[in-house]
Amino acid sequence: MDRSNAFVLVGAVGAGKSSLFNVLFDKEEAALKTQAVVFETGGMDTPGEFFSHPRLYNALIQTVSDVGTIVYVHDGTDRTCRLPPGMLRVYGGKRVVGAITKIDMPECDPDFAERLLRENGVNDAIFRVSSRVRETVGPLKRFLFGELSDGPHACGDVERKKA
Repeated sequence: MDRSNAFVLVGAVGAGKSSLFNVLFDKEEAALKTQAVVFETGGMDTPGEFFSHPRLYNALIQTVSDVGTIVYVHDGTDRTCRLPPGMLRVYGGKRVVGAITKIDMPECDPDFAERLLRENGVNDAIFRVSSRVRETVGPLKRFLFGELSDGPHACGDVERKKA
């Protein structure tokens, strides 16, 4: 099966991959703990454990091997990059984009998160999203499903919840 036009969401446990995946595919249900790779036409969601356990890196590498776009999902409230060293460079020729999640949270620092992603190998578009504010996901969705041409990709800030 040709998945060269497909994307895969990767990131740490709790980064918001499954919530984002549900919004991208217009699912209304709450995200559950992802136990295995979840497939939809054009996209895949991966368990966060693929990032946190080196013994599972091979499973992650195999999952991303045949897709055209890797989306590194980063919790915007997390000040540490959870990418395994060199993981994004295992296969050349892929688009590597970032999705900074939880931008509606008061402790989110999307500018810091974007610098962190750039410093760790995310060299393509970076999107600022909140699964709770669905319109913020629109630019990423259009980008992934081929409706967005070159130009600014990052969604603007949303009003953050007051602590």
